Amino acid sequence: MSSFIPVDTALTGRAIFLYSISTLFIVAGLTLFFIKTAGGGALISAWLFLAVFLYPHFFHLVRDWHNPGIWTGIAEILGFAGGGFILRGIYFDNKSANISPLMKINMMIGRILVAISLLIVGIQHLMYADYISTLIPSWIPFSVFWAYLIGVAFIASAFSILINIKTRLAFTLLGFMFLFWVIFLHAVRVANDRHKETEWTSLFVALGFCGIFFTIAGLYSGKKTA
Repeated sequence: MSSFIPVDTALTGRAIFLYSISTLFIVAGLTLFFIKTAGGGALISAWLFLAVFLYPHFFHLVRDWHNPGIWTGIAEILGFAGGGFILRGIYFDNKSANISPLMKINMMIGRILVAISLLIVGIQHLMYADYISTLIPSWIPFSVFWAYLIGVAFIASAFSILINIKTRLAFTLLGFMFLFWVIFLHAVRVANDRHKETEWTSLFVALGFCGIFFTIAGLYSGKKTA
């Protein structure tokens, strides 16, 4: 998990920390398979991701805030945390006739975190369009154009989710976009270099966002967070 949770090698108890946080993520992930425990698992996941945001990601950002790779990691972590908070609110609301103020706060925080995540990624796509274009499969023409368009799509989705307008559509389109990348980009890169940890991490990050966005789109109603 060194690329997803870049803990300093000099940290005392580094192995214990990584194994502990990994175990907690596995347990939280298993709870998401079952409707009765999914809400709790989503909330646990959200707080775990926020903890990982504070350390090591924010710690690294303070030391090197010009590094685009660090910003990418923060965007991923905040996106997962936000998705967890939103899912917690949705699962709770599905069990209750009236959503509580606490769940409304959960979902509001979730929307803000997801919006920040998408804004960061969208801005990075515009700033580094030439590099992003090299990641697009060669059989897709006009790669630079698509890099810019995807950046704009991320930013538009961020505002849609933040102000709670056409939110279900935004999550649905984001889900399909990440699914496309999982199949035609990340799976191919993993197949070409199965021993490279960063490729596996990128694949599972994209797969995770795909699942989060489709799940939220399937359960979401704008009235829940109005």
